[in-house]
Amino acid sequence: MIEEERELAALYAPLKGRIASAQGALSKLSFSVRRIVDLDAWTERGEALLDLRTGPFRGKGELRKTADASLAAAWRQGTAAEVASAMAAFVASYAEGLKQHMPVQANLRDWARRVVAWLYSTDHIQVGYGLQYDGLEVEHLSPGTRGIVLLLLYLAIDAEDDRPLIIDQPEENLDPQSVFDDLVPVFREAKRRRQIIVVTHNANLVVNTDVDQVIVARCGPHRPGQLPDITYESGGLENSAIRRAVCAILEGGERAFRERARRLRVAT
Repeated sequence: MIEEERELAALYAPLKGRIASAQGALSKLSFSVRRIVDLDAWTERGEALLDLRTGPFRGKGELRKTADASLAAAWRQGTAAEVASAMAAFVASYAEGLKQHMPVQANLRDWARRVVAWLYSTDHIQVGYGLQYDGLEVEHLSPGTRGIVLLLLYLAIDAEDDRPLIIDQPEENLDPQSVFDDLVPVFREAKRRRQIIVVTHNANLVVNTDVDQVIVARCGPHRPGQLPDITYESGGLENSAIRRAVCAILEGGERAFRERARRLRVAT
């Protein structure tokens, strides 16, 4: 298991190094290879073999507390020798106590064999790798933030790629500040080496990324049994018609924009 951990660490070392040297939002990413210990599963298997009405592990949960204090650290980070030492100490401390937990109807030889198999099993330990963003595991992030992480990881891996990149609504489930702080700088950096085509409803990604061309898509009325007509208008932000379209579609129109500005105005 430790050899597997070392192999994974060596395999992902280039990715870990690239992430570690990244700047801006990419610097929030980190990559780790680690042992994952399921203490609850180990405890559940053990308690199923024991009569918990007496002995040192009396009561549900007491075995887990003991394992957490005496075995968990070695299982998660120890060498093979350290794990063996921790297990030997555990057995020396509780071998006699475990006998007090033998169910009355159990056969001693058969029960002891099953207890030993449980004690020395490694089914509850796995070697895994994971991605963290700002110190949190990816699986604990919101759907929107997970989308940012996957996009950042892709751009970090593909740092030398100059092929066009098409991204559909990267701002989905994200607040505007996260879009501005995390996505805008990444796109501005990536567009230096490759063409990026983004489908978006977010004004930050259109205006603040200094886009070279805006394509405004409009859908006509739906007709029974037919697809609606779709028209396109393209141009740069220096084009007044494009600016009006951007304001209308992304900001709700000039009136809505000015109304928000009025409501947000503060006296100085």
